[in-house]
Amino acid sequence: MGIFSRNTATTETRVPAAEEIAAAGRALARGNSEPADRLCDEAGPHSQSVAMDILSVSVDYTPQD
Repeated sequence: MGIFSRNTATTETRVPAAEEIAAAGRALARGNSEPADRLCDEAGPHSQSVAMDILSVSVDYTPQD
């Protein structure tokens, strides 16, 4: 699933913690979208809001080499 996809097959949803969103945003800034996709899938109807939070963190994050 992509970051903006909604997984309608999932019956249980949860809103991820701020730490999870921050970690997914940092991973996305480094080019790894898997954590962001997973959190958005788990968020169900809240996936769009979670995706925007993750994108916000990824834009503000500067990777350290």
